[in-house]
Amino acid sequence: MLIKQKNSRPGFAYRINKLMTACAFSSILLLSPMASAAWADEPYKVASGDVLLITVYGDTGLSGTFPVSVEGTIGYPILGNIPVANQTIAEISSTISQKLLQHIPGLSVSVAMKEYAPVFVIGDVQKPGKYEFRPGMIALELFALSGGLKEALDKMDTAGTQLVTARQDYSDTSLQLFAQDVRRARLQAELDEKPFEYVLDKETITDDLPARQQVVDSERRVFDLRLAALHSEEKALQDQKQNYREEIDTLEKSTKLRNEEISLLEQNVGSSEKLVSQGLTAQSTLRDSQRQLSAMRRDALEFGSFLARARQNENAIGQRLLALNEQRANDAANQLRDIELDLIRLRKRLAFIVQTMAEIGATAQRATTRDQSVRLTFSVARIVNGEYQESELTEHDPIKAGDILRAQLAVPKDVAANSINPPG
Repeated sequence: MLIKQKNSRPGFAYRINKLMTACAFSSILLLSPMASAAWADEPYKVASGDVLLITVYGDTGLSGTFPVSVEGTIGYPILGNIPVANQTIAEISSTISQKLLQHIPGLSVSVAMKEYAPVFVIGDVQKPGKYEFRPGMIALELFALSGGLKEALDKMDTAGTQLVTARQDYSDTSLQLFAQDVRRARLQAELDEKPFEYVLDKETITDDLPARQQVVDSERRVFDLRLAALHSEEKALQDQKQNYREEIDTLEKSTKLRNEEISLLEQNVGSSEKLVSQGLTAQSTLRDSQRQLSAMRRDALEFGSFLARARQNENAIGQRLLALNEQRANDAANQLRDIELDLIRLRKRLAFIVQTMAEIGATAQRATTRDQSVRLTFSVARIVNGEYQESELTEHDPIKAGDILRAQLAVPKDVAANSINPPG
């Protein structure tokens, strides 16, 4: 148990926490630009716990989402278990394409990352638990997101106030990024004409979980309303098309009957003409038959125009139905394009905020005077050949999806002794 004397300097927990928080954020600035660029340029390699989205153009039955097992494989139709761990998306796509072509020719395969395996933080941190992974993440960044050392600071200085503001900005930007990602999922569901499904991982450590749930619920309401409006309009058009179809059937039947009547009248006129030529009937009888035939032909022409107009209306309704779905797809595609640009902008802003937090930490470090040193150590538990193996790493080392980061404060014995009995 640490004892704080009345006339001693600020407590050991405060001094250690302030020192390590400053060291943590400032160390981000010490990363080699060349190393950071190398991590950004290196293609991501799939890890256990990731979820892949595989789309096979030409056979929808082979498309879907496939989680990567602890053994580093995915269970895929026809092909069985396929090893994918430590492979890039391009390598996996090439492997599946080649294997499928041996069974079904002419298929085109697209593989994308649906969801990264989460990362975990344990040890001497304020918020141990599960966090979202992003490519390029390093141990120090994950440590910073977990709130730093678990001991609470005894007071807040200027750098601390700036750090709180930066963290709030980070939280707001993260929420905007999340909202755009949910909106993208909703638009993609509209474009693919599939149900909108977005399951919020409530075990992930985040301060804005209720706000994120509201975002998901709001987008789901928008999806349901737009889908209901589409179905309502489609039903109205289908009803109109059915009415025109019934009208066409009636007109076609009526036209058939009139054609039969015209045929009979033509035969009657022919017979009357023969009788008139033989002097067996009056000329007036022939003229009456001719007038009836002429009237029936005029009616047939009029019914023909009605039938043509009904068919034209039916075709117009069919075109409106096609245009309705095409317009919905075009709107979703255009909005998706804008969202992709906005996501890029928000990710850059998030990276800038992290850099700002690091600069604030560096300022706090330069302003801190200390005569003792402590050491923050990191280790990671990572799946290797289907089993977890723990090894040490530095704060600059990259974190992989599915990693469990342990952050521990190593306090030298002389520092601990001085904290109990500070010099008078």
